[in-house]
Amino acid sequence: MKSKLETFNNIDYLAFRPNSMPNPLNLPVIQKGSRDKANAWTWNGSLEKPTLRPSVRTKYLDENNEWVEIHFWLTDGVCQCLSDCTDGNSGKNIELINVENLFR
Repeated sequence: MKSKLETFNNIDYLAFRPNSMPNPLNLPVIQKGSRDKANAWTWNGSLEKPTLRPSVRTKYLDENNEWVEIHFWLTDGVCQCLSDCTDGNSGKNIELINVENLFR
């Protein structure tokens, strides 16, 4: 499985990790209703091939302990990295790591 759904305080969070990132992401998600009112990403409901909207943009520390940014569309379980990534993944497609390996 490529992602895991957890609920905290009645809010659903999708946990997943792109292969290039050192840590998993946990994003609030909804499957129906207004994304704007929920302050969450819309999610297609698939744990194996998740799709989120809108795009995901986040910063993380790379192996040189420098802040870099990744920006991607998550579509059918693949991160389609956009041209403004500063982590070296611009234009690449990155697979998600299996959930069993998220915290290893």
